[in-house]
Amino acid sequence: MKEILVIAPFDLTDAQIVKMENSLKELPYQFRFMETLLPYEKNLDAISPSTSAIVSRGGLGEFLRSHTSIPFIKIPVTPYDLLRSITSVYNKGYQRIQVMFFAGIFNDMDFIECDFGALQIKIESYRDQAYAKEHIKQLTKRKTVDAIIGDRFATDAGNEATIPSFLVKSGEEALVFAVEQAIETLNIQLEEEAKTKELDSILQVVPQAVINVDANDNIKMFNEQAKHIFPELKEALPEFNYTDIFKSKELQDQLKARTIQRNILTPINNQQMLVTTTPIFSNDMYVGAIQVFERLADFQKLEMKIRKEVYKKGLTAKHTFADIVCENKEMKRLVSEAAAFSRSEGSVLIYGETGTGKELFAQSIHNASDRHAQPFVSLNCGALNENLLESELFGYEDGAFTGALKGGRAGLFEMAHEGTLFLDEINEMPRSFQIKLLRVLQENEVRRVGGTKNIPINVRIICATNQPMEELIRHGKFKEDLYYRISTLTLDLLPLRDRKEDIIPLATVFLNKEMERENRFLKINDAKSALRPLLSMRWDGNARELQNFMKRLVITYQGSVITADGVHLLLNKAKKKSGEVTIPISTSFKEMESHLWAQLYSQFNGTKEEFCNHYKISQTTLWRKLSVQK
Repeated sequence: MKEILVIAPFDLTDAQIVKMENSLKELPYQFRFMETLLPYEKNLDAISPSTSAIVSRGGLGEFLRSHTSIPFIKIPVTPYDLLRSITSVYNKGYQRIQVMFFAGIFNDMDFIECDFGALQIKIESYRDQAYAKEHIKQLTKRKTVDAIIGDRFATDAGNEATIPSFLVKSGEEALVFAVEQAIETLNIQLEEEAKTKELDSILQVVPQAVINVDANDNIKMFNEQAKHIFPELKEALPEFNYTDIFKSKELQDQLKARTIQRNILTPINNQQMLVTTTPIFSNDMYVGAIQVFERLADFQKLEMKIRKEVYKKGLTAKHTFADIVCENKEMKRLVSEAAAFSRSEGSVLIYGETGTGKELFAQSIHNASDRHAQPFVSLNCGALNENLLESELFGYEDGAFTGALKGGRAGLFEMAHEGTLFLDEINEMPRSFQIKLLRVLQENEVRRVGGTKNIPINVRIICATNQPMEELIRHGKFKEDLYYRISTLTLDLLPLRDRKEDIIPLATVFLNKEMERENRFLKINDAKSALRPLLSMRWDGNARELQNFMKRLVITYQGSVITADGVHLLLNKAKKKSGEVTIPISTSFKEMESHLWAQLYSQFNGTKEEFCNHYKISQTTLWRKLSVQK
């Protein structure tokens, strides 16, 4: 526990000591009192390791101030203290009184010094003890004073010179005031220590090396990481200057510049370091700086780790233009045009029927752009209602609605920051939400549901639609100004029936993928000949429908060698299976419609998402159609 040590030239009563101790009862301090010892050096032995503040006065106070680093608080001597002492001495019959104090212990000389006939008061201060002692001897020889009033040294010297001498005691109020000042000093000291410990704790958990210097470039603080990079710091003392440890002129110049310098690549101890220097100003005055060091190799490892984490979360584009299989000239032209788009920051709108590869193009554009190392985030707008769209895209704050995750959640716009956001089936987006999306795209900032602040974003938008946008605008289903915002660059992908030369190359790729996935090997001697029957199909589901067929072929094909007859047989089965459906007649049209959707869904070999994409409906719509029967 911190201790307040009071050293005074007078004694205290037990009641006064108890009063002082009680005043500290609720505080983390203890009180200790002792009378002044002469010579002054003896008082140093009373100072213990727990002594955090010294309360004293006069010459002893100045001695302790100069011989210790412990905060010193002066006990004042008030005019009332001196008047009480003068009155007491005068009542004892002494009329010529000499007052002697160490310089600074009493400042109101003119207020007291006077000559009232028989009562004569002279006040003098001293700094040199030898002078004070000799001066008192001379007063004794001249017999010009009857008594001396003063501090401990003056009264001891007077008694030695056989002049009646009386010690001036500070009143209880003066002592209480001094102790309160000591408490305030210690409280400030505790606050500073807490701040220092807090800062030190922060520095220790920071993975980078951190150095803190004061206005004179003396090293104040550094963390353990700094010791690993700069071994000289292990021996550094508080008075060490920055230039004693850091000999690099480049580093010294960065510190002297007194401006923020971020991630300056600097060679240090045969290592490449990223150095960030931040000056600290208070009331426009330079008071120090913080310098942060990070090994370039560590930074690169962290960047790689972040990329891996992003990949794990699925916020990455897997496909490139090399994955687009095409022999058709127009399709090749579209690939070249899309590659040119990737060099731009303009928004892209991709037209195309279901299964034509709109997301494949979107991912390829992202991976060929300057944003390739940043997130790629996709969302199917047709799968969510307006409320879900808002929370998914914009995020929400804690407690924004029933069921909201504790702490809130970032939206897809925030997750795609610095990267690309792909909005598929944007034609399905509710018109009321289109207004909110337009504002975000115009302002480049988003506000979470239930939030009060706008969050700046930097996101490239790629959208896709399977319906003509002009028709939607004409019927008032899509905002014209939003359309112009998202269609700076456009691509119109060809359906597979209009590029038949791509059917067999695509089927071959799908065949190899599905054989690997299903762990089944089928031999094919001549792909062009064996897969020629595929050219007779319209493939209204485009590449997705073709891929589903090749998957069924791998799973159900009879034999180990793929032939044209075998492919033709499977195609006929598929045509027959999908040729007709039967539904029971009912008085409810909705119920009959529900049976129709159920029959179609039962014959579809793909997933629910693929079914909805094939028939151009949302999953919500499908659920609503099927639920009528239940």
